[in-house]
Amino acid sequence: MTATAAPLDSLPTPDREPQFYDGVRLRRLAAFGVDLIVILILLGGVAMIGVVVGLLTFGLGLAFVIPAFALTGLAYRTTLIAERSATLGMMLMGIELRDNMGRPLSLPLAFLHTCGFTAMTYLPPVLIASLIYAGVNQYGRTLHDALFQVTMINRPA
Repeated sequence: MTATAAPLDSLPTPDREPQFYDGVRLRRLAAFGVDLIVILILLGGVAMIGVVVGLLTFGLGLAFVIPAFALTGLAYRTTLIAERSATLGMMLMGIELRDNMGRPLSLPLAFLHTCGFTAMTYLPPVLIASLIYAGVNQYGRTLHDALFQVTMINRPA
């Protein structure tokens, strides 16, 4: 049994319901740090498995380590966002992602959002532009949030 986030009637607006957006930008950065640590721990496990597989296959299995590294973060974020509307870091910070109707993200939307997030983190100019955009728009959306019409909010009570 999964604990999905309760649906809202619609996406809260910052003008009428500011409590959903208070402190979200800073919590989001903290959640990123927590998730980075979790992913690094997961990557350590993937690396250990890769070494064992590499030894057992006389080095041929090492070809799968790089794709496994890339898929680890993608699977972590996509799965948790689709099932819980938040990664472990987001849960710890009390924030979650919602679509433009206030609903939790579907698996395809969580996957697309995660792909956008990943692409953004590998392109420093886009990352900087995205952080600036998040600082000036009323919803605190990053560029990939706006592209996929999702919003980070404080978890509803």
